[in-house]
Amino acid sequence: MSFQQAVGIRRWSRFPLFRYSFWLLLCWLPLALFAAEPEPRSMQILDDVVGVREALIANGADRNAIFMTVWDFDGTILDGDCSEGLIRDGRVIYPGLAQLAIEHKLSPQYSGKGGFEAFWHDYRLLDERVGHWLAYPYIVQMMTGGSVDQLAQLSEQSFKTLYQPHYYAGSMYIIRGLQAEGVEVHVISASAERFVRGAAATIAVDPARIHGIRVQERDGQMTEELVYPVTWAAGKRERLQEIIRERSLAEPGREIYVIGGFGNSYNTDGPFMAWIAGQALPVDKPVVVMINGGAAPEAYNGLFTTIEQRAVVAE
Repeated sequence: MSFQQAVGIRRWSRFPLFRYSFWLLLCWLPLALFAAEPEPRSMQILDDVVGVREALIANGADRNAIFMTVWDFDGTILDGDCSEGLIRDGRVIYPGLAQLAIEHKLSPQYSGKGGFEAFWHDYRLLDERVGHWLAYPYIVQMMTGGSVDQLAQLSEQSFKTLYQPHYYAGSMYIIRGLQAEGVEVHVISASAERFVRGAAATIAVDPARIHGIRVQERDGQMTEELVYPVTWAAGKRERLQEIIRERSLAEPGREIYVIGGFGNSYNTDGPFMAWIAGQALPVDKPVVVMINGGAAPEAYNGLFTTIEQRAVVAE
């Protein structure tokens, strides 16, 4: 079954949003996230990252220093892809935000009948004949002229009703544990920033700490003008370095330690993960985890902790 045929079914399930008070984070989180059973590897990884923080403090780091972890999103926190959707065994598990944005008339370029199918054809052609470096930004650029506010509302609602049950239980366990220990969670995704920031409420991460591919926004509308770096491959590493510089300027004199990194693709995430792994901390070393990434290319062989995740929070 082709993607075009599969998306025509449109029989994805809707999940109600439940709320539960999480006093450690002083915010509301979906009840489903608390139902997830922690996996033994996830528990060990959480302990390892927190252990790096404690080792740094014991070595003289200020307890109020910034301790940071950096995460990819699609395939690392979310099972599937929030931009492209998820199809398994020919069945639509959920549609992507690219499709939903077109169906909500947020892409003037693909607003007519068969708009999504036309976009998908163009997108796959770019991806196959040119590469991710042009195809991924095109998802953002095809929304040129669309309302920024409407896109933000669509993304937030879609995470609440469609995507959050598909978060990996292990990743959410680690994220909640890190936040409870005062370790910051930052996301750098190759999806549109206006897409992934819709996940902020459901993963309890400040939207300002969720980053993706950006375009200039004018008069409340999306434009096609990319804001560099584009957060794919080496661009993710560049964006991380930019975030650290910006934070240093905003909070001069406060130490910053990047003590963990998480991704699922050597191609897309390898550069930023390798940069984190290669840091020379005053004591100990960062915990860098490749999730469901398969066999490591020679350049990354032995550099990351590798784990497999299958369980999602809805199970």
